[in-house]
Amino acid sequence: MLAALLLSLGQSVWAQDDGAYQSSDTEEVLEARITDIGVCVYDLQVYVKTDSLTQKEDTICIASRPEILWQSENVNVYDSLSIDLAMQPRRAVRRAIVDSGMRQWGNLMEDYVNNFYYYVFRYEYPSVDADGNPIMLSAIAACPTREATKEVRNIIIGTHLTITADSQRPSAQINNFKQDDWGMIFSLAADSKLVLQTGYGVGATAVFAVASTIAVAALFIPGLGMLLAAPFAVVAILSGTYIVDQMGQSAASHEFNDNLVIMADYEGYGLTKERAHPYLYQELTARQCIDATRYGRDLYEHDAALTYLRHPIREQFRTMSVGYSQGGSVALACQRFIEQNNLVEEFHFAGSYCGDGPYDPIATLMSYVQQSVDGKNLSMPVVLPLIVKGMLDTNPYMVSHKAEDYFRPEFVNTGIFDWLSSKDYTTGDIDAKWQELYDAKKTEKNYKSCSLKDIMNDECYNYFLKLYNDNKDTFTSAEGVPLPKQRGVMEDLHFALASNDVSRGWNPEHTIQLFHSTGDTVVPYSNALKVKNTFGDKVELEDARNKQDHMDSGTDFFKGDSNLDVILDVLNLRMYHRVSDICKRKW
Repeated sequence: MLAALLLSLGQSVWAQDDGAYQSSDTEEVLEARITDIGVCVYDLQVYVKTDSLTQKEDTICIASRPEILWQSENVNVYDSLSIDLAMQPRRAVRRAIVDSGMRQWGNLMEDYVNNFYYYVFRYEYPSVDADGNPIMLSAIAACPTREATKEVRNIIIGTHLTITADSQRPSAQINNFKQDDWGMIFSLAADSKLVLQTGYGVGATAVFAVASTIAVAALFIPGLGMLLAAPFAVVAILSGTYIVDQMGQSAASHEFNDNLVIMADYEGYGLTKERAHPYLYQELTARQCIDATRYGRDLYEHDAALTYLRHPIREQFRTMSVGYSQGGSVALACQRFIEQNNLVEEFHFAGSYCGDGPYDPIATLMSYVQQSVDGKNLSMPVVLPLIVKGMLDTNPYMVSHKAEDYFRPEFVNTGIFDWLSSKDYTTGDIDAKWQELYDAKKTEKNYKSCSLKDIMNDECYNYFLKLYNDNKDTFTSAEGVPLPKQRGVMEDLHFALASNDVSRGWNPEHTIQLFHSTGDTVVPYSNALKVKNTFGDKVELEDARNKQDHMDSGTDFFKGDSNLDVILDVLNLRMYHRVSDICKRKW
């Protein structure tokens, strides 16, 4: 069970034997518990097409997006018949959708092939808040099916990207499993070995490839080459040999499957929706993710509710952290927390894979100032109020300050901070609300697309403009931007941001694999440069070849950028390769 260990953040200890958490200054004991168990499933649909000229029949296969069926829906997740019955109404809806757009492929065969990729379980676990007080948080984990493997290979600490709506948290996935960043990270729990099977029909050769969380069907038609069908749509006609060879090589050379994947919701979401989310409070979020990992592993190995799901964790397992955007900085913060708190041996920690993360908030802000000086608008204005709100809510330097100290009153009056506090709106929703205010002539600026000067008040903007001018040639160097020599309203924001810089103040013991796009304007490339310049050979920095902005770079981070664009819809090749590489390293 979990070993007793004093951790650095807050006065708390892990209790031996019972997996319970007990604060050192209270008698309250909080225990981790499983709240739901589910199974991630997909359907493989088979169509028969009759050639109008030759009257020969060809077979086309269409794979659906995965969905999670939960035990709380009165589905026995351990019984395939129960799952099959539960899926029938969903199949009927899906069939109607597919039939309406896929009539050209012929008749849908009545036989379905169900594949159960992996199990998931939601749970609550104890940790600490910013004041070191006990708190219960929520998380979700994914693990291989019984049929997929005989052991869990590794433990993956998944850290999710920036969200502003509670509905976006990982554990909120109830019926429709979304292929968001946590969906892609969860595919690391799947039986992801690539299977190539050749079947012979009349006049065609069908090649079926099953990989990760989606099945894809490829049909070789003489004269046309390889016809590849992605979910609900035919997406490309390519050389059959090239696709098969490339997919086969990718699968054969990398072992990235059958892991225990754990993802925390972060404080402020899920069980703690009513609390403020400590955005970019790196040490606290890392601590809470590490707690989620330790309790998640303990539940997986010992809780009776998971007896049917359980596999032994291999003796030489590795643990690594992986995430993109906010998740990238949290993944790096998790590595720092593990190494600084002597947890390397317990975790068999091997390293982190981090994409386009705000590792240095000051470097990020300096890049925003640079954009303003160049006459450019912020590409995602919601990020800055989200950052400052996180500091105001949880950082000791900011307890006596308020949003109006840093932002223009007309910007605050749009309701942005109320929207963020509600957890009801996604970043897209917030952009839409700003557009509505502008269209209704209630604001002079459309804050959906605005400059730094449009939202920061003059005092705040001028403070950071001077900071930029004084350090514009060195803010990505190892020494970074110097700290203020005194306290003040603006200086306190400077201190608060700098206190969450994970690119300094420690010496990494393990490899940090960074991925970043030079075209990212939301989380600028200066963040990656700062980490690389500080830690040198410990950092392996890979530039995104597509040089696109933040959201598109995220696709590249997980799936890769190659000539096999169609394959990238079903394989998270870059992430698989990086995870495989890190998990082969020594701890």
